Amino acid sequence: MLRIAVCDDIPRYTEDLANIIGSWSDVRGIHVQLKKFVSGEDLLFDLECAGDFAAVFMDIKLSGIDGAETAVRIRRQSSVVSIVFVSGYERCLKQMCRIYPFLYMEKPVSRKRAYEILDQIMEDHKVKYESYIFKYKHSTFNITLGEVLYFASEKRKVWVYLVSGREYVFYEKLDTLEDALAAVERDISALVEGANRYAGAQRQYADYLERTEQNGYAAFAYRDCPELTEESFLSGTSEMAERFAAGAAQWRERM
Repeated sequence: MLRIAVCDDIPRYTEDLANIIGSWSDVRGIHVQLKKFVSGEDLLFDLECAGDFAAVFMDIKLSGIDGAETAVRIRRQSSVVSIVFVSGYERCLKQMCRIYPFLYMEKPVSRKRAYEILDQIMEDHKVKYESYIFKYKHSTFNITLGEVLYFASEKRKVWVYLVSGREYVFYEKLDTLEDALAAVERDISALVEGANRYAGAQRQYADYLERTEQNGYAAFAYRDCPELTEESFLSGTSEMAERFAAGAAQWRERM
């Protein structure tokens, strides 16, 4: 199941894109939970209350918090959500350089282009989008397993720690949790592929920073990062986690 958000303050565009996403999910046989928003504030509130989205399709020009600022705040909470800007405003492209990585779709939305992007999202993040759903204090939470650092358990209480620094707690038997996680298909080759793809995106970001004469960012460390193999995956990902933490700290200071 994919949680996908569409955010636009013009209802006609929201409905058009929602219909295209619904058609794509039918054709591909993928269950999609689609939520529609008219403002960045509403989207961020839902993200905080109900957990991560697999993808967010969003106009840049919104009333209140604009799309670029909304995307910055989404990135602070999640590194795996795919952000797709949907806009006819080329002048806004400069704002998007601080949101990396991102995808872009022009208005009016082409069904062919939307299908291509949705297929790309599925291919690039098939492992990261596996999620775990739990309930606590009458609220339902959805967390992306690609964002989980680790689970900790004491008696029936389970803590979940995410790379973003967020923490959740709920009640569950440990063997029940283990069974649920074991049911998620996360083979090692797919994880290695995802880690290498992320490193490649960071190298592209480093090239952009160099062209714009911005120095001192953690992305530059990925230029010397060798491609991971299954054998080097465990040691390599621990080093990647350190680089990610350094990059996240720089983003917080920059914002």
